[in-house]
Amino acid sequence: MTTHRTIFLIVIAALFCLPLRGFADATTSLSATAEKLYASLNEEQKKKATFPLDSSEQAKEVFTGGERGGVKIRTLNADQQKMALELLTGFTSDYGKQKALAITEQLPQNPPDDPGFARYYVCFFGDVGAGKKYAWRIAEHHLTLVHVEMDKGKPTTFGPILLGANPPVLWDEEEEKMIALYGAMTPGERQKSMQAGKGISSEAPKAGANGIRVGDLNPSAKEAVKAVLENRLKFFSDPIREEIRAILNSQGGLDAMSISFYNGPAEKKCRDGGRWDFKLAGKSFLCDYENTRAHIHLSMKGKLAADSPPAGR
Repeated sequence: MTTHRTIFLIVIAALFCLPLRGFADATTSLSATAEKLYASLNEEQKKKATFPLDSSEQAKEVFTGGERGGVKIRTLNADQQKMALELLTGFTSDYGKQKALAITEQLPQNPPDDPGFARYYVCFFGDVGAGKKYAWRIAEHHLTLVHVEMDKGKPTTFGPILLGANPPVLWDEEEEKMIALYGAMTPGERQKSMQAGKGISSEAPKAGANGIRVGDLNPSAKEAVKAVLENRLKFFSDPIREEIRAILNSQGGLDAMSISFYNGPAEKKCRDGGRWDFKLAGKSFLCDYENTRAHIHLSMKGKLAADSPPAGR
């Protein structure tokens, strides 16, 4: 009897550990790819691709196309280009990878003589190596991915993550979730959430314009906010999603965040003539959407709360 009970407990413990080990293995694989890619660069490429961990370059939020800090992926050899794509693959879910690659192929912003993912730039921040604190970025027009920055196994920052679409045809599900949220709010909640002007993507809400706290919404609207967040997190791979959740939870979780709408009622998608912006924000967390330029910008970023306990997985 004791033997059976012991076996049972071991099996249960193993089942609980499997997802956690899966996340750890996936994160380790992603780091290994980044480190292998960095090690494969020649000295000239490393000079172009390497920035200090505290460099202002890491925080840059540029949606428009053009040269970025780092090395252009097209200039790398075939094996290195494959590793760069593996970084994108490990950072995103299947859904997210499909969206990211669709961004890189959008016309007319995608020049015929320099198409696709290979025109993007990859760079590194910090001292790249196993067990060291560093981050990496892939960026160009309407797509910026910055790997979650870790310190002693704990996520400290993520982002900025910038996503876009022109024409505005790639983000139907995201728009539908936000429109559903607006529809679930009471007239009073909508009034509290509505802010003057535009909610420019990647910019934190202005002081005194924080909208309405998620914890103060009616139950249906709270569920709708959760659906908005979950749909945005769907872009990321499982381990990255869990690191983002750890950062969000360190700030009090979803109920501690506030939502704001800008410029008008959120009742139509951008491509159907909707012109409105949205922010889900906390002290150092931001998930937003902007369409008042007649195309779409989305961003996400955050920092671990300074007084938070070590993040569990």
